[in-house]
Amino acid sequence: MFYFLGIDIAGSKNTWVVALKKDKDFLKICPLLSLKSPSNPSYIKDFFPIIEFCEKNKVLAVGIDAPLSFSLKDKKGFRTSDKALKSMLPKKAKSWVVSYHTLMAVPIRALLLSEALSPYCGTIIETHPRASFYFCLPEEKKDLAFFYKKENLDKNEKFLLDWLKNKFKLCIEFKLKLIEGILDAILCALAGYFYHKMPEKLIFLPVNSNLKGFGPFVVISF
Repeated sequence: MFYFLGIDIAGSKNTWVVALKKDKDFLKICPLLSLKSPSNPSYIKDFFPIIEFCEKNKVLAVGIDAPLSFSLKDKKGFRTSDKALKSMLPKKAKSWVVSYHTLMAVPIRALLLSEALSPYCGTIIETHPRASFYFCLPEEKKDLAFFYKKENLDKNEKFLLDWLKNKFKLCIEFKLKLIEGILDAILCALAGYFYHKMPEKLIFLPVNSNLKGFGPFVVISF
């Protein structure tokens, strides 16, 4: 049984981890990690549960929402991939893409976690779930991408759960409380799945020639 992990990484009290597994024609969301209690999701306090999960299970890919590669060419810390993603987004969404200078501790945490997971997982990719969310939403629902991080998702929960099931053939066999961190982690895990199974559903962002770290940087778009 192979798993695909999605990690919405931030501070120790705002890191969310979701595991998906392939089951025939569907991808199942598993009641593991941040979803041990799906109706009451919880953040992951430190990296040890994630590392332990990858040690004990076959994890084919990990998608992480954080910069995993670095370039010293741009004084503001923007990579070629960051600039390309900015250019694809509408004007009012360009602020979603920030440099690793602005994020401060998050890229360090992401790099440390990537190094710890690399002996157990051969595919570690960077992704941007908010951009993926925007690109994949139907046109009449794209406004959701602008406010879902600021507002409670209760009033849009049914639409979002149905959208995840229909758009990505996700199987959810339990009552799931959908919050922003869990939605982002699911999109991260999907990016890892598509990287292996359906790379045509991804945008591969261009890279600098002198990058260091992990990657590549991809977003979902279909």
